[in-house]
Amino acid sequence: MTDLVAKVYRGEREESVHYGSVAVVDREGNLTHSVGDPGFFTFVRSSSKPFQLIPLIQSGAAEKYGFSPRQLSIMCGSHIGTDDHRAAVQENLRAAGNRPEDLQCGTHVPIFMTMAGQIPEHGEHRDVLRNNCSGKHSGFLALARFLGEDVTEYINPDSKAQQLVLEVVADMYEYPKEDIVISIDGCSAPNFGMPLRQTAIAFRRLANAEGSNVVASGVLRKIKSAMKTHPEMFSGEGRFDLALMRSFSGNIICKCGAEAIQGIGFSDPPIGIAVKIHDGNARALYPVCVEVLRQLGLVTDIDPLPHLRAFHKPEVRNVSKRHTGYIIPEFTLKKV
Repeated sequence: MTDLVAKVYRGEREESVHYGSVAVVDREGNLTHSVGDPGFFTFVRSSSKPFQLIPLIQSGAAEKYGFSPRQLSIMCGSHIGTDDHRAAVQENLRAAGNRPEDLQCGTHVPIFMTMAGQIPEHGEHRDVLRNNCSGKHSGFLALARFLGEDVTEYINPDSKAQQLVLEVVADMYEYPKEDIVISIDGCSAPNFGMPLRQTAIAFRRLANAEGSNVVASGVLRKIKSAMKTHPEMFSGEGRFDLALMRSFSGNIICKCGAEAIQGIGFSDPPIGIAVKIHDGNARALYPVCVEVLRQLGLVTDIDPLPHLRAFHKPEVRNVSKRHTGYIIPEFTLKKV
């Protein structure tokens, strides 16, 4: 089952459409609202990064290496590769006795340069520290070092570090470990495939620091606090996650992922939301997310939320910055 969720207009005429699915769950993890197929199979991609951090804290590695909330936040994120982000990743590596050359996430043009239409002139596109996943990888390396593993194997799905990650993901997403489909993410680390609804469940639990026991709940509080205190580290200026965190300060945890998946958790009301655009195009993801919040009554008027205005019904502009059209979310949440 698939539903239309957004239309793209050129001028005043519809040009393209996007289909997607939405899942909303309550305090108990029960589905309350949906669009399309809330059980739609998808890989969680980078939306899982906050959960992939859990073993680093649970194991005692974060405490041993003295990672600050700022450093933990960048391990949860898809940063945009600014100098501040680069420096934080470097600090993470140094604290655990690792080096930039140990990172296996690869290189790309930093996101902040892509967003600004800048061309790398000083080798930024060859700097592994500016990779948007380098923060997560610095955490993986620290965990492998703490466990006494060969750090060259830190993203091997069969390594002890990655098996610990798989265990906590299965727990937080409330999905059997043996049913999770393991594949390779864009940054070469293992990633996880499962029904969309499980992402909503996981983010509700993180937003409410609801672990499987007291110790686990304490770990979630640390991750939530780091992300709330330093949202600019796991995201970046101009990005949707940062706009959401600023718009609902203290009441929300969120993380996007490649191929247009978004996880959102609120503490008041205690709900979880997961959105997936089926064709993987993020241009439709953000207006759909804002419209979900509006239809749930979490946003009644977009004007008092300046950080979200540009994402609700975004303008489409060409390479000359001329306004050519806009994207309109088009769906109605179905109450279950």
